[in-house]
Amino acid sequence: MVSVDIERVAAIIRQVAALEAMPRWRNLGQGDITEKAGPDDLVTAADRAVEIVLSRQLTSLLPGSKVVGEEGVHADPRGLALFQSDDPVWVIDPIDGTSAFAKGSADFAVMVGLVDRGTLMAGWIYAPVTGDFVCGGRADGVWRSSGAAFQRLPSQTPPATLSGMRGITGRRMMTPERQRRIDAATPLFAGIDGATCAGLEYPKLLSGQAHFALYNKSEPWDHLPGLALAEAQGFHFAKHDGTPYRPGDNSGGLLIAPDTKSWTEIQRLLLG
Repeated sequence: MVSVDIERVAAIIRQVAALEAMPRWRNLGQGDITEKAGPDDLVTAADRAVEIVLSRQLTSLLPGSKVVGEEGVHADPRGLALFQSDDPVWVIDPIDGTSAFAKGSADFAVMVGLVDRGTLMAGWIYAPVTGDFVCGGRADGVWRSSGAAFQRLPSQTPPATLSGMRGITGRRMMTPERQRRIDAATPLFAGIDGATCAGLEYPKLLSGQAHFALYNKSEPWDHLPGLALAEAQGFHFAKHDGTPYRPGDNSGGLLIAPDTKSWTEIQRLLLG
């Protein structure tokens, strides 16, 4: 299996964010924001620039590797077929939380994952405004930095019962019936918050601020970086029906929980 220096990749992500994202944050000009599928699906000049430069630097770092990036796949969906190849694949979400970025909010992140022949190898999630960085993977464990040196993030011990667990649910594409089911089950947990930005939510799972997450959409750039970290911490994840979630698969939703037992209990309560 392929391996990389996780701190070297982190340094590249920090540098690209500093040069390509942050000068455009709260400084987007006319024509720098355009719609893709609609007003809630935006792309900015920062998204495009970050993806282009990260792609160039990461493939140079790992010769023979390929890139599946959000903006590249939007331009040519055939790029998803790279997950079926024998080449290592970098997965890039240049700005996760583009709508927030476009509004001048700090609630966005740069996300990168590394997949090798269907196996999640590593992930990097960086919030440029706060400097919070979480990275690692199956060979390295999970590490966190808030602007200083990286420190290993210990595995979290979840609450013993569901009543002590906090969750996150994505509301996009949720049917009214499912919404009613989740609303009815919410009192059985410590709380359930709405999802806003996967790049901010996966660090909450890894740090114990939240314990499970339910998403209806499962775009690879939104989830593979965080799933690589969650898997390294022992989390269990699968599609809503319990079948495995594979890189490049954007069907069937996604549920992440601390372990198989709690996954099954949460799935029964929220999804039936």
